[in-house]
Amino acid sequence: MQRVGIKAFRANVAGLTPKSLHAPLFNSAIRTFAAVPDPAVERKVVNVDRELPDPFADKKLNKRYFWVYAVGVTLSCALIFNYEKTRSPIINSVLYCLRRSDVAKAELGPNIGFQSSWPWIWGPLNTVRGDIDVVFGVRGDSGAGKLRLKASRTSKLVPFDVHHFTLETADGTVLDLMKDPTLDFEL
Repeated sequence: MQRVGIKAFRANVAGLTPKSLHAPLFNSAIRTFAAVPDPAVERKVVNVDRELPDPFADKKLNKRYFWVYAVGVTLSCALIFNYEKTRSPIINSVLYCLRRSDVAKAELGPNIGFQSSWPWIWGPLNTVRGDIDVVFGVRGDSGAGKLRLKASRTSKLVPFDVHHFTLETADGTVLDLMKDPTLDFEL
């Protein structure tokens, strides 16, 4: 690396005028970074020396690929939409209320959550349209069951009308959580 002395620096600074110091940037020299062609480097020409494959030659195999792709995309979409349901604020508030309910804690035990690590929520959960009718499995430390929630609303400006909010245990007992005095449940 070359070191520049103070004399060379002063000579460069002395050449600057006040007018050149305040000149806008777009008037200054423009640098281009285009690659300079090197005549010593040869460019190889790419030639296809064989015939390209016909995509319609094996129709039976292509149909199989199509159906495998269609099933894969459909399954992926279903998993993504179900994941969105599990992360919905409605489902989170329902689980929060269930964890706070004395009736649910008496039947299921503490630590209430989804029944499996990959929960599946059945039914529509459309808060924009005002239609909720979901069923999903829940479990606690001492039992398991199915939670059913049906609610609707006529307008975005009004809260949901909860039609039923029940917990069905594994032995078939149906508990109406709307009648639980420890819950203050609103959507």
